[in-house]
Amino acid sequence: MSLKTDLETNFAECVLNAGKVILGEKQRSEMDPDLQKEQNQSILHAICALLNSGGGVIKIEIANEDYDYRIHGVGLELPAMFKGYLDELQQEDQNLLFIFVKSWNAKASGVRLATLSSNLYQRHKTSTNKMTSEEALAFLREKTQTFRNTFSLSPKNIQDGVQSEEDIKASAAALFDRNHLQYLETLSFTQSTHVEFKMFSEEELQHFEKELSRCVSAFANTEGGYIFWGVHKETRQVIGCEEEKIDPTTMRDSIGSWIRKLPVHHFCTQRCEIKYAIKFFEVKNQGALRGYVCAVKVEQFCCAVFAEEPSAWQVKDNWVIRLAPKEWATWMIETDPDLSRNSDMVLQLSVSSATPKSRSVCTHKNLEFLREQQKRYFPVSSENVEYVPQKLYMELFLENGGLKRLINKEMQGVSQGLLIFSRSWAVDVGLQEKQEVICDVLLLSQEKIPVLYTILRKDDGCWKDYTMRVARTLKQKLVNTGGYTGKLCLLPKAFLLNPDTTAKALNGSKLPSYPVSYCRMTTEDMEVLLQSLLIVLGGFRSLLSEELGCEVLNLLTDKQYELLSMNLCKTRLLFVHGLPGSGKTILAFRIMEKIRNVFHCQPGGILYICENQPLKEFVSRKNICQAVTRKAFMITNSNFENIQHIIIDEAQNFRTEDGDWYEKAKAITRRGKGGPGILWVFLDYFQTSHTEHSGLPDLQDQYPREELSRVVRNADPIAKYLQEIMQKVKEYPPPNISSESLNIFREAEWSRGVPGYLEISEHKDMEQLVDYIAEKCHSLVKAGYSCQDIAVICSIASDVHKYTGKLRRALRKRKRSQSNEESDLLVVESASAIMGNHIVLDSVRRFSGLERNIVFGINPMTAQPAVFHNLLLSLASRAKKQLYILKFSN
Repeated sequence: MSLKTDLETNFAECVLNAGKVILGEKQRSEMDPDLQKEQNQSILHAICALLNSGGGVIKIEIANEDYDYRIHGVGLELPAMFKGYLDELQQEDQNLLFIFVKSWNAKASGVRLATLSSNLYQRHKTSTNKMTSEEALAFLREKTQTFRNTFSLSPKNIQDGVQSEEDIKASAAALFDRNHLQYLETLSFTQSTHVEFKMFSEEELQHFEKELSRCVSAFANTEGGYIFWGVHKETRQVIGCEEEKIDPTTMRDSIGSWIRKLPVHHFCTQRCEIKYAIKFFEVKNQGALRGYVCAVKVEQFCCAVFAEEPSAWQVKDNWVIRLAPKEWATWMIETDPDLSRNSDMVLQLSVSSATPKSRSVCTHKNLEFLREQQKRYFPVSSENVEYVPQKLYMELFLENGGLKRLINKEMQGVSQGLLIFSRSWAVDVGLQEKQEVICDVLLLSQEKIPVLYTILRKDDGCWKDYTMRVARTLKQKLVNTGGYTGKLCLLPKAFLLNPDTTAKALNGSKLPSYPVSYCRMTTEDMEVLLQSLLIVLGGFRSLLSEELGCEVLNLLTDKQYELLSMNLCKTRLLFVHGLPGSGKTILAFRIMEKIRNVFHCQPGGILYICENQPLKEFVSRKNICQAVTRKAFMITNSNFENIQHIIIDEAQNFRTEDGDWYEKAKAITRRGKGGPGILWVFLDYFQTSHTEHSGLPDLQDQYPREELSRVVRNADPIAKYLQEIMQKVKEYPPPNISSESLNIFREAEWSRGVPGYLEISEHKDMEQLVDYIAEKCHSLVKAGYSCQDIAVICSIASDVHKYTGKLRRALRKRKRSQSNEESDLLVVESASAIMGNHIVLDSVRRFSGLERNIVFGINPMTAQPAVFHNLLLSLASRAKKQLYILKFSN
């Protein structure tokens, strides 16, 4: 039976329709066994899929008359692993039963996924055993670490102490080399880890393929071995299968075909196939052919062999889908990233203690931890209902007559909890904003089911679809992104706020019912849920994701979150001044994502402009906007007809040599019929790299203006060095920068407690300097860093070519002298290929806006002495952990 989501219910959930099912303990025991099995399997798959996909509801149409859940029970055969995850509720007026499924809890279960059957087998002594999820996880992890079999058994004596495992294996190998056997011959060895005896009974022949699959999986996942069909297990006598019942040639072909079709998953790069051999022995009785013994020799497999695809399911594209072996195995063994080389980051949410689809969440060690942020942003009171955030709800009350009265009336029956206002919860969860919505308000209370209120200024007839979609998405995000493992639902309620300040409830009484367990929430549950909410609202895909090879979420700083939460319709123009390492580019990404949902525009309607080509290419890969350099923006013949909104980054380094870029950008964003588009300009005067006019308005005309003054990128020694350079810039600013534009330095906050390394060294000539870099790079890679951690930055563009050639030669020379594997990995490329696994070598201007863990700065200098310290600051601030400033001795 194909299971699909049901979009017609009133539940703001993922609802799976299981169709008509006979229910009740007695009723199901009397039904046709095949139908009983089919229905049971269908519901098992639905439960498993919801457990792995954030929870939801299974809708069952009750097929039998006079059914009463309280009297008859459900009657489904459910595994013990589902205990605590399910609640049932009968809706008698529609003859429906709902099974409510909460999300799988990795911490409570010990494994990432709900799995009905791993279908991975292993040999243990004389048994072929299916691995439990826990055993499968241990097996898979061991395979990924060593490519050795977790369940390999050392040679052991069998119970009588006579035959060892190795003796039995040797005897089985000798038997496999024979050509025929004698009827009732007693074999000299027993079953063992490496040997299985099976008979050719009618039942065995009916399930031959299934038994073969299990045995091959078990032997391949252990140490290999032999399966002999036609040998009695207890007596070890050769019986065989009668000649007229099998055709050896046909059966040999079938066995080979079945083995080749077995699902496998490789962790290694060799990707070998299952190695096996098939042999049929003639069984003679007084010289006459009586039948055959079939033997299959299976060698130990390099990775994992399944008897069939694992029985694990998920909801995908509105259908219940079975996971492929590779997806299941990869998902099962997923772990948190190794932060040993990122000592500034602290794990806030672990994949081992959350839900299947959640990701690791990290924050900077000097920022508030998740729990502290939650207590400050969303404090839980046991005495009253707190309205937050204060500034927003007061604005909304002033702007919309009758809103305060409506909200207070709805809160009359609530004595404690938190009421969280948003201009659009749709935008907050990544959906498009609905223009008719005044605001969305989320009520979380210890004594009530969570409610998501939507207040509309106009009833366009589509409010139900909107409220259901937003509530369903928010619930799924809290579980799948925020990692909330408790029982959770959201009731969407819509109100029309009329111009005369009267309000009308649009839902009427058509609100779905939930089990009592969904209505209870302790204070601790509330706080954990609110921490999940903070992850949903303030989480973003970290740049660490590319570096670590797995998806990691970081949390925005307070100021970043404050700016992201601004009303874009009221803040069309904004200048954002940010110190190096304060997260300007990250915020630019998030703002573009928000623009897309608030103004319903495609990536082609948003333009990102920066000065340097590598940063432009880096942003282009995000697929959230068009990206161009300032020069291309000015000299292109295109008028950017489809552009509605513009984000400008690193604007302090722009020039007017090709025209007035600011006026052009402003004109483009102001030509829209629906009013001005967004124009946000990000800059840092401390990193100005030239003395020409930037094209920016004068400081007093940069209004409105916000500042990002918290620096969270650099390790302590580098941060201290940056402060010294910034002080120099403040004392001796370039002629094209006003001293007032550098006052942000007084507000600077610097993260502390992050270990790092700073070295300033002198070298007699270019050859010695390049040799030093090559030696250091080899040492760093040997210590566990990758080429993707390292950047070599020249002061001026003309130096890049000559240093590139010399560094490549120095690295090759070092490779020949060391002859180690790490040397093969040391590749040097420009910053244009920033995402590749290579050492970047480029100029400081072209590397602006980017970062690496380790930076070598070559001979800091500039043709314009007035910006020397600015350029040095830009260079040094690119380094997160280690900074090497290399100068030439006089």
